[in-house]
Amino acid sequence: MRNPFHNVGLFRQLVYLIGVTFIIVLVSFAVSNKIAERTVEKQVADSADKIVLQVEETLANFFKDMDGISYSLLYSTILQNYLSSDDPLTKILMNPEIIAEFSSTLALKEEVMGIQLYNREGELATSIGKPFAPVQQRSADEIKYELGTSDQAGRTFYTISVPVYNLQNNRVLKDYRGMCVFYMDVKNFTSVLGKSKLTEHSRLFLTDERDRIITGSDGPDSRVLADVDQHSSGKEYIVLKKTLANGWKIVSDIPRAELLSELDLVKRLNVVAYAVISLVFLLFLLLFYFQLLRPVRALLDFVNSYARRGGQARFHNSYHNEIGVLGTSINHMLDSIVQLGNDVQNAQRKMYESELDRKQMEITAYRNQINPHFLYNTLESIRALSLYHKVGDIAEITSSLSRLFRYSVKGDNFVTIREEIAHMQEYARIIDFRFRGKITIRFEVEESLTEVRTLKLLLQPLVENAVFHGLERKIGPGTVTVTLHSVHSDFIRAVVADDGIGFRDDKLEQLQAFLLHAELTGDHRTGLQGSGIGLANSFRRLKLFYGGQAALKIEAGPVQGTIVTLDFPIHIPLDETEAD
Repeated sequence: MRNPFHNVGLFRQLVYLIGVTFIIVLVSFAVSNKIAERTVEKQVADSADKIVLQVEETLANFFKDMDGISYSLLYSTILQNYLSSDDPLTKILMNPEIIAEFSSTLALKEEVMGIQLYNREGELATSIGKPFAPVQQRSADEIKYELGTSDQAGRTFYTISVPVYNLQNNRVLKDYRGMCVFYMDVKNFTSVLGKSKLTEHSRLFLTDERDRIITGSDGPDSRVLADVDQHSSGKEYIVLKKTLANGWKIVSDIPRAELLSELDLVKRLNVVAYAVISLVFLLFLLLFYFQLLRPVRALLDFVNSYARRGGQARFHNSYHNEIGVLGTSINHMLDSIVQLGNDVQNAQRKMYESELDRKQMEITAYRNQINPHFLYNTLESIRALSLYHKVGDIAEITSSLSRLFRYSVKGDNFVTIREEIAHMQEYARIIDFRFRGKITIRFEVEESLTEVRTLKLLLQPLVENAVFHGLERKIGPGTVTVTLHSVHSDFIRAVVADDGIGFRDDKLEQLQAFLLHAELTGDHRTGLQGSGIGLANSFRRLKLFYGGQAALKIEAGPVQGTIVTLDFPIHIPLDETEAD
């Protein structure tokens, strides 16, 4: 399939890309704005519903408290006896007690403005609190909540009418004795509704079953309930209604514009951002042309004309950006090509010289393989002569020295740990003979590791370092301990520790600096002298065969001895095994 942009210039492709990006950003802005509006409305509607439920729960708890108070008051012994008595004199004498009971209720609930008690004939028996006109319906068979008419003082109130029955009459199921009317202030409802407003201009109303306003979040003078029905059918308000158990309703009226006011700010910010993005795209287009496209064309012209202008032509670089770096790199490349032609002949000459050196080393190696046989035969002759003259120490030390040389020149690069330990034991026998028991070399090897193959002569240089640099100059006996054990089942940890004279701080810092440098750069060659040579050789061979899996650590201090720790894999790399 043919690419439609195959013959379109880079600059025009960029213009097309920016245009498509503009369209995508614009569509994304419109879609995200619509989604944000719906999300905000849903979240606010959910929040409003939760608030209405909280208000409902608060009112229900209040009514429940009033039910408990009325039950406790109306079914007390004093009030029951008062309503059950038909003797006027008895009622007059009991009236102070009734007034005292009512006064306690007024003190208990500050919302109670007054209490009226009616007998079973509907006559007002007694009252307390603020003066209110007697109610029209003076009997009730169940608890009723009614909105009261504002009095001359402009107070808005509601009444709770509670029937009173004689609970001591077992012959009649409901022995009606009268009715008690509580005159209630709406200020507590006003406070609850005011605290539950979701936004500044949202409104909450409490209405009775005939949709008359009892009170609202802005006070009892909220005379705008007629607007709520109009708001319910429009899109400018969110209206929620909840009916209570007593028939009253909670109405929530929230302006939609107020909910989305913060979203309008986001819209304006998005428009500003869109304009800024447009300006940035335009600046980018101009910058792309003058700083990239035109220099690239100049560079392409030079490349195309280089073959005609000859090998000495170079790109005239007048740019100080990446194109300038590229032009400089091309000039360097051309210089390198010229230099490479001169280097080829030198490289070929060095290759021939290197081949001659390799042949010479092979000849030297063959000659070195012949010389040890003469040395072995000489040592065997010394040993036989010692045995003949019954000088057992000389025979034994000569035998150890012979086995030491045979092991050292053996062609294998890898040996078992058992062979390596046996070799170091021969070395220990020689050291013991030389120093007459002053220096002891001990070995602690995990039995499961004895047949594991490892580098030949890996630990012997470290033991030799410990003897000649740590213990030889020590006054008194000394010990070198060689420990080998497995770590995490995949690695071997070899530790060579002595109780000799240790290192000075500056010498230890030099050795540790060498190890760190070699670890970071991979350069395992060193100019260390003295005690550092054996350590450097062991470290170089360790890294050569095991790479980054191997590690070496040294710990020492003046008159504290030295501890050298080597960690390396149990398994030898496959390519090294094949080379062996």
